[in-house]
Amino acid sequence: MIKQWPEDKWASEIELAFAVMSGKVSNAVNRVLTRQLRNAEIDITPEQWLVLMCLWLKVEGEHPTQNQIAQATFKDRPSITRLVRNLERQGLIYRTEKEGDKRANFVRLTEKGKELEMRVREVTHRGLESIFYGFSEEEIDTAIKLLGRVFNNLV
Repeated sequence: MIKQWPEDKWASEIELAFAVMSGKVSNAVNRVLTRQLRNAEIDITPEQWLVLMCLWLKVEGEHPTQNQIAQATFKDRPSITRLVRNLERQGLIYRTEKEGDKRANFVRLTEKGKELEMRVREVTHRGLESIFYGFSEEEIDTAIKLLGRVFNNLV
């Protein structure tokens, strides 16, 4: 049930919803992360970071397929194929054919990809700290929980 807001509060809620839905928040976060990665001389994009995080955190198991990564990241298959191909060119991952299904590939980290994890996590952590600047630890926890609930309502 949606609470009835006073008119001025309603206007600011609509502005926030528009910023989120139009991708402004996502774009701003990507700019911060891109800048942080570039400053640390790490040659990956926020989209590539998302794929690597799936592998580092074993989101879809030890060796997910490209399709599983696409589902976990809410990216379409052609985008994942492009991201995986670029990460492979950089020597961070490699693909192996799924036995019995030449259309499916398992995605695995190379040693270089594994070694990059801690460096990238430190850099992106600093980026996230700047995004949540001025928030208390409790406010950050609340924001994460609330965003998680919003996300779960949408999927």
